[in-house]
Amino acid sequence: MIDREVTVRRNVVEQMLLNTRDFIRAHRGVAIKVAIGICVVLVIGIAAIVYVDYKIKKDTADFEAILDEYRTTYTMDINENNQKFLRTVSRLQAIAESSYFGYVHRNGYYIIASLYFNEKDYANAAKYYEKASQYASPLFSSLALQQAGMASEFLNNVDEALRYYLLCESKYKDGYNMDQILFNIGRMYTQKGEYYKAREYFNRVSTEFPQSFFAKKAAQYSMFLGAIENEKKN
Repeated sequence: MIDREVTVRRNVVEQMLLNTRDFIRAHRGVAIKVAIGICVVLVIGIAAIVYVDYKIKKDTADFEAILDEYRTTYTMDINENNQKFLRTVSRLQAIAESSYFGYVHRNGYYIIASLYFNEKDYANAAKYYEKASQYASPLFSSLALQQAGMASEFLNNVDEALRYYLLCESKYKDGYNMDQILFNIGRMYTQKGEYYKAREYFNRVSTEFPQSFFAKKAAQYSMFLGAIENEKKN
């Protein structure tokens, strides 16, 4: 009888599984510790996901409940309404400050700023709009800076309004509201008497956004400033 040596060829996956089995047998203690570690990490990971989901839902529900309570308890008493407003924004701020994920984290400060804006407390509105711009999506962040600029205008603070508009321009060059931002920058420079810079921004509105509602107004401003400059030269 002829002796024959049979060689079994295994594919890569089979060979890897066999090597893993041999390693586990040779290092049983280490393998057990690794398995326990993996299980602990998985448990912690699942618990974290469950907690984050619970926290997001709870923060959103609590935030909306406070807003609903504020909207539905209107009275004719001004003092009572003022106290209710201050209590509301204080509770909303507490939730926003303790949130790290989800709807409240992204939009909480923007909503608080809007409440201050509606109450004509423009100083606090500007402050919270600026804070909101740090957490909101790019869309709402650019809008928050625009609103902060508007609030500053209501306070007759041209320099602060210009700062917000310029910040918005630098951060969100492709923002949906860039035509209005550039127009507002031109207006602020006009109020500061810096007509050359003002015309530069008005011309940008007309050139970069010819179909915009603000393009025609920018052209009118630019012509008006040009007439002023010519009058000064003469």
